[in-house]
Amino acid sequence: MGWISSTSVTPTEILASSHYVKQGITIASGAGALVKGQVVAQHNTGVASGCFADYNDAGSGGLNVAKGILCDAFDATASGVMGSMYTHGTVYEDRLTGLDANAKTDLKGILFVNEK
Repeated sequence: MGWISSTSVTPTEILASSHYVKQGITIASGAGALVKGQVVAQHNTGVASGCFADYNDAGSGGLNVAKGILCDAFDATASGVMGSMYTHGTVYEDRLTGLDANAKTDLKGILFVNEK
């Protein structure tokens, strides 16, 4: 999965800046319908190892370590899907789903701001 970097695009709803880095990912089958701005984590055990699902600080198997923020909504209810997540950039904190203090610590490349 490659890295895509951009510095000259129009910011989207969750981005507070036009400078960001996003990474292609596979969202695990059964992860359900995930919304744009969902904080995600990576499975590190079992058949879904290497795939992503929603972050849960109380979870296990890697799901308790935030890795990125979904760029768009994706539905992985019935099967795994290709998606993308932001790993670097400035985002509006109040527009994210699943963000907590530990996720903010995990996401070192993300700057969280509030709307003015």
